[in-house]
Amino acid sequence: MRSEPMLRSSVMRGTSLAVLLVAAFAALPPARETYAQAPASVDSTQLAVFEHEVPVATERCMYNYMGDSLVVVATTQRTFVDERGGRHPLRKSMMLVVDAHDMGLIRYLSSQDFNDHEIVRGLIPGDTSMTYFVEMDGGGNADRVVQPPGRLFVMDSQMFSLFDVLSRSLANKTFTTRRVQLLALQTDSLAAPLATVTALGADTLVIGRSKQVVKHYRFEDESARFELWADRQGRLVRLVHAESELRVERVPPTGAAPARQPPGVKKASSGAAR
Repeated sequence: MRSEPMLRSSVMRGTSLAVLLVAAFAALPPARETYAQAPASVDSTQLAVFEHEVPVATERCMYNYMGDSLVVVATTQRTFVDERGGRHPLRKSMMLVVDAHDMGLIRYLSSQDFNDHEIVRGLIPGDTSMTYFVEMDGGGNADRVVQPPGRLFVMDSQMFSLFDVLSRSLANKTFTTRRVQLLALQTDSLAAPLATVTALGADTLVIGRSKQVVKHYRFEDESARFELWADRQGRLVRLVHAESELRVERVPPTGAAPARQPPGVKKASSGAAR
């Protein structure tokens, strides 16, 4: 995380995924009595991912209340193609727990299967420090790092529903620009960039077979810039990264395919999982 101090620990070596799950979620706030029996479903989302106008992945996401917390579970899968035409399937899932009121981070855990390896990553915030852990094929380690102040939002490769969480946090907010503290899970490290969200006003998009008035945002940090569109509830409707010709669309509830962009279709890039 930039130049902040880091205390290394070997406590994660040889641990199992089950132990990680217990560590990640044992400290969740107790559920209210009304939610004691089972989590209440809030919303489900399906995102279609395009590269160079070619569909490459589908991500499914479910939001559930658990007391004062909101639990977000998402899964995605796609196949990367290398220079020789070899196919490399990727399967990834995540569980995010945030404050139900402001969408601030409470816990995060993701699991990725790629190239015959399973990688588990997680974040457990505290008051002034947090634990970041990585496990690969059953063995790993944990780092205790300085925690940035304020609400924290996770970014993890291939999990676009995390942008949906961010956009929902902006619903009913009036601003021109605002800063957002990110925790970016990279291949073997954790970064903490401070991003800027700019409100660009209302826009109209064609969603399925109808037009929809949405809010338009620009989201950027030192390394990337995205354009986001969200509905009145803050749900992500479209995400675009122009430089890589990446586009993510929320699939309409009817199941109709998202509207394709104007002609000029190119081949999907081979890419690589991070």
